[in-house]
Amino acid sequence: MTGRHLTTISGLWILTLLFLTAGCEEGVDPVLETDEVFSIYGYLNPREDLQAVRVYSIDGILEPAVDQPLDATVTSINRRTGESIVWRDSIITFYNTRIGHIFYARFRPDHDTPYTLTVTKSDGDGSTVNFSVPPEGHAEVKEVFSARRNVVVRLTWSDAPRIINTKVTYVVKVPFPDGSDTTTVRVVLKSGRAEENSDGTWTVTILPSDDIGTIFTVLQVQPGRTPVILEEIKVDAFVVSEEWESPIGVFDSELLVQPGTFSNVTNGFGFVSGGYYDSFVFKLDDEAALNAGFSLE
Repeated sequence: MTGRHLTTISGLWILTLLFLTAGCEEGVDPVLETDEVFSIYGYLNPREDLQAVRVYSIDGILEPAVDQPLDATVTSINRRTGESIVWRDSIITFYNTRIGHIFYARFRPDHDTPYTLTVTKSDGDGSTVNFSVPPEGHAEVKEVFSARRNVVVRLTWSDAPRIINTKVTYVVKVPFPDGSDTTTVRVVLKSGRAEENSDGTWTVTILPSDDIGTIFTVLQVQPGRTPVILEEIKVDAFVVSEEWESPIGVFDSELLVQPGTFSNVTNGFGFVSGGYYDSFVFKLDDEAALNAGFSLE
């Protein structure tokens, strides 16, 4: 069954899907001279009830999709329980007016579980990918170094096979221009550095004393004139399975989408695995907040 447009996929998922498929529209159109059947991109998110993958038919060339149902049946199998789910096709018009096929299914995959995704044509030919959904991670603040204009926070994630992306949300209060009251603002920054430790855990390091300059810029206020009061900090880490190991060492979307460069699909191209954003919220004490450049109430 085919839906004309799928509008309920979360904005976060779409952004990540676009990261995984960036460059596919213009960058991989040449003749491939291959018998591979489909190119598939996406991931299963155990924190969401709606899953989605993007599917391209190869047919010797990765041609732009057309506005009609794709000859493909997408099925996922939980290899631990045997549960099999058939996904639905949805035809999406992206911002650049290109057409794409997003196959979706409503279910929440299990943590720490192997899955198989198959995409099959009506003639029986198809592509398959085996992968795992990562376990549920656990985070804690491991260390806070605080000195004047130099605040470093290190968080440790356990039960996280790999972390490939981080972002930091600073929840702050700023006064109204007339000083009558304050308002709470969330400033989201692409910040933080993830590193694997020798014991298999991961450390995410954030630098509030460096981020404060960007926060003032985003809020369009001047340091020393407008108080910015820190309420709390939320660190989001994108936890993924072991399959997310880039052969080029970095996650450069323009390079990784080239056919065969970053692929775990059998009889096809692309990448499918499991992943989710894990969040941890904490507060800095007053001394650390002041050292980072924030104000106190």
